[in-house]
Amino acid sequence: MTKINLDDIRVVTTSLCCLRNAFPYCSRNQLLVAESDELLKPIISCTRWIFTAGEGRDKTSTGIEVDGQEQNVSTTTTTTTTITGPEARQNTEGRQNTEGRQNTEGRQNTEARQNTEGRPEWQAVHSELATACVMCLGNMVAANSKARTIVWPHIFPLLREVLSYRDWRTSQAAAMVIHNCLLENQLRIQLLRSEEINIIIPELLSLYMNESQYSCFVLMCLESLLGGEEVVPTCWNNLSGELRLLTLDILSALLTTTLKPHSHPLTSSTLTFLTSIFKSEADKILRTHAIQTDVEDSRVLARLVSFVCSAAADDVWRSLLQQDHSLLITTVYLLRCMADIGKEGDNAFTPLNRMSDLNDEHQLSKATDHPAFGFKCNLIRLTASLVYRHKENQDRVRDTGGVLLLMESSQFDGRNPLIKEASIFALRNVLEGNVENQELIKSFTLQGLGDNPGLRELGMEAVVEGQQVRLVQRTSSLIEEEQHDNPHLE
Repeated sequence: MTKINLDDIRVVTTSLCCLRNAFPYCSRNQLLVAESDELLKPIISCTRWIFTAGEGRDKTSTGIEVDGQEQNVSTTTTTTTTITGPEARQNTEGRQNTEGRQNTEGRQNTEARQNTEGRPEWQAVHSELATACVMCLGNMVAANSKARTIVWPHIFPLLREVLSYRDWRTSQAAAMVIHNCLLENQLRIQLLRSEEINIIIPELLSLYMNESQYSCFVLMCLESLLGGEEVVPTCWNNLSGELRLLTLDILSALLTTTLKPHSHPLTSSTLTFLTSIFKSEADKILRTHAIQTDVEDSRVLARLVSFVCSAAADDVWRSLLQQDHSLLITTVYLLRCMADIGKEGDNAFTPLNRMSDLNDEHQLSKATDHPAFGFKCNLIRLTASLVYRHKENQDRVRDTGGVLLLMESSQFDGRNPLIKEASIFALRNVLEGNVENQELIKSFTLQGLGDNPGLRELGMEAVVEGQQVRLVQRTSSLIEEEQHDNPHLE
């Protein structure tokens, strides 16, 4: 059993805080400590103890005697033991044992005292020391390449414990140390090639779910690591749906060609992997209207198609995705299935093409909360990018009946904002430089006009004059007609 005095821990914490203040903007002081085993070893030993022996990943450790009390740091309660002091300290009045006594400074025992957050004093002191260790190391390696190389071998074995520490604020501050070390390319490569990356990525993602002043360092670590070769394919199965959504958001930011200094560009293997996930799980979105399915998986799929759509719109990645013929076929297939299901009426894929639908807060909220909201529009955007100045893909859309499908989609739909504009743009790309597709459009003949309740609500209607279609003013709007047919309708 280790006996620890809280005042001793406070002294160490204060010393580390003073030391960390000597590092900023002074590389001489940084190297003075980093290059001296006599000075660096106590800091590393304290850090190793606080994150391993003091409190581990699962918040379990052996009993620690603090100020005469045995505490198990795995819980917020303390277990007291009767400890007999020196015989000279016992008087004839039969005073109680150490559990009920106060020391000469008038302090209560640890079980009774709590900090401002309601935690036992031991946990508060422990967190303060952990934060002091992290901040001291962070200032030591900041803007100092040599110090990073010296300190990293000591920090690397503790990454799992540091990132899973019970106080997430301290763990987020530790991301500052990791971020600074990852600025050294050889250290970043070492981490990416280690097995620890499978644990560190989920831990960092979980940390970023909490906001604090150090969240930016967690994000910068993720931007640096997620761009690594095979990182996402290796870690994907270990991530929950919520963490996958966050991963896709970060990767979407990495798609841009203008990267931040700490960021690393997305790799083709990562994009290929995520595209294959989309193709293999695409049909999940079709199940949401008929049967109960995992909503979280459907939301991941919706975010995934948005990510692939953004990648296809980028000049850097478009050519790679245009070579994936199965991606275009899957996209057109999904678009056709969603259109066919929507025609059945009254489901998540049925277009909301009445202006009054937008005034129905309940219906609109239900539509926006569904994973399929905006999905169809993203498929059309993806199609537009895949056929852009690509003759083979333009022909493939024609052969699969996609041209007529795009024309049918060029109407207002409250479930898919801007779908009309996206459809027109996709048609433009399908027809550009493709004589066969242009001739196909010319061969279409007008058979009649489809129903458009949105126009009637506005008091307009489309009429055919020869082979031309034009809008005319109606004598009454659709709403007025419905009110006339049903006087009780408000």
